[in-house]
Formats: sequence, structure tokens, C-alpha cells
Amino acid sequence: MAPYDSQASEPRSLAVGLCTYKRPDGLRRVIRHIGISARSLEQPAHLIVVDNDGADDAIKSIAEEAAAAAGLKLHFIVEPKPGISAARNAIFACAESIGVDLVAMIDDDEWPSEAWLTELLRQREATGAVVVGGPVQPVFPDHKKNLERVARWWSVQPQFLHGRPFVFCTCNFLIDMRAIRDFPRPLFDDSFGLSGGGDTVFFRRLFHADHAMAWAERALVYEDVPESRASLKWMRTRRFRVGNHAVSWEALDHGRLQTLGKTLALTARLGVYPLFGREPEAPFTGWLLEMDKIRGRWDAHTGSLYMEYNRPDAIGHEKACR
Repeated sequence: MAPYDSQASEPRSLAVGLCTYKRPDGLRRVIRHIGISARSLEQPAHLIVVDNDGADDAIKSIAEEAAAAAGLKLHFIVEPKPGISAARNAIFACAESIGVDLVAMIDDDEWPSEAWLTELLRQREATGAVVVGGPVQPVFPDHKKNLERVARWWSVQPQFLHGRPFVFCTCNFLIDMRAIRDFPRPLFDDSFGLSGGGDTVFFRRLFHADHAMAWAERALVYEDVPESRASLKWMRTRRFRVGNHAVSWEALDHGRLQTLGKTLALTARLGVYPLFGREPEAPFTGWLLEMDKIRGRWDAHTGSLYMEYNRPDAIGHEKACR
């Protein structure tokens, strides 16, 4: 598949997509801030909200009221299939059906800065990138401000793969829909629906298809860190999950044998890991988190996949983009 030239013709329309699950207050907040960020756009933005639950009819009313107040054209969908992949795929299916050229995404526990959309679009225009990502800054509870010293562990920061910019998650990014018109569907693999990590698989496919990516460092998004996540215990679980999922997506690219070789190398390096200075804020804790990541990798090699989104089946609803 040939790389897409995003400068070939100017896009005309944009939608912001978000998946939501049992976060009514977060949904209100993020829609309000999306509206503020969209004020600078030349055309009104579409808003695609996918409720991956359907048990609470009030969610639709919340989305409708917030979108109307924010000046956004709402498309509300209940996705009956549990799992983040199905919800993400519903966003893109809706975006295709309404014919928008660009899609930005954000999570329901986040809210964007006022310049968010402007900066994503500016970086896209400056670089011609098909995918533009932005940073995510954690916001801790008042009594957990001590964690700001190691805030980058909770953050999303620019990453690179083989020396090139690599956008790896859906929590803050913009994509040119025309570039993926002929990309294989589903965009997000259902096998990662309950485990998570399907967004990284998607972006790795785009990356290896030579679609240009870029980072817009001023396209800032803030993420609420609730009490349940503001702890070393939660971060250790997160690092375990990252390592566990990494084996799955690396195996898709390089095969299981090469992926096992990487795990062996990381394990051998663990003894001298502090010498690399990758966690200068807290060297011992950084070593502990690296060990958790490696534990997650070994768990994956033995056939265990961490299920981040595991839950009872959602109730059945018809899904439609209106």
C-alpha cells in the first residue's frame, strides 16, 4: 500500500470521536472542552460519542445537552459489543458514513487544552503527516501532588520507532481518513478488545505501511488521575500490562521467536538497568517498574493475556450513526 500524500487536497471537515463507559461527569467535561477547542475551526466540528455500555439512558441525554451547549453536531452510538476495539471501530465507521476527512480522538477521562485542535491541525499542515499525536499530562488529586515528581510515568510523551516519530495510542491524536480509505477492516483488532493494546497494533500497521506520523507538542490534553490510579501499586500493574501486551503486537511484526529473544535480552539487562539512567527521578522504583514490565512479557509468553477491559456483556442495542 503506497504512502498517502496528505497535501494532495485540502480536507473539508473534522470529527472528534470518544468512547465512553460509565463516566457521566467526565463525558460532560470533555465535551465542554472539545467545544472550546473547536471554536477556532473554520467549520463546525462533528462529535461522535460511542457509549460502550448502554445501561444508562441518561448518557445520551448528557451527550446531547453538552454537545448542544458546545456547538457541536452530535452523532451518538451505543455499541453493544463489549470491548474497546468495537467502540473504536464504531467511531471510524460513523466518521466514514458522515464523510468527514479528519478524525481526532480523546478519552472520556481527559479534557483538551483550548489550542488542542488548532495545534494538531497546524502540525499536520506543517509536516504533511497522516497521523499527528499530542502529549497527555496527568492531573493528580490534591493530596497526591507528590506524584508530580514522577508524572511522566502517568503521561503520554512523544515516542519514536526506528528513529521516526511514532504515535501509539488513541487518547490524543488526529488522522487523515482519506489515507486509510483502503486500509483493511476492522481497523482495530477485536482480539484486543478486552485486553487493550489494539490501538498500538493499529498504529504499528500504519507506521510499517510508511504513513508519516508527527507529534504536536502543544496539542496538550489533560487526564484525570483518580484515587484508584494515583499509587505505585496501580503503576506497577500498568507496567505489567504494557509488557504483557507488547509481546502480542511485537509478535505480529517480528514473529514469536524474535519477540522471545527481546524478552531474554531485557531480562539479562535488568541487573544493570539503573546504570542506564532512564528513571533519574526514582532509580529503584524505575528498576521495579522495569521488572514488572518484564514479568508481564514472560506471562504473555506462557499464554496469559492481561484483560484491562474485561467485564460482563453489555445489554443489546441497535447501533446507528445519525
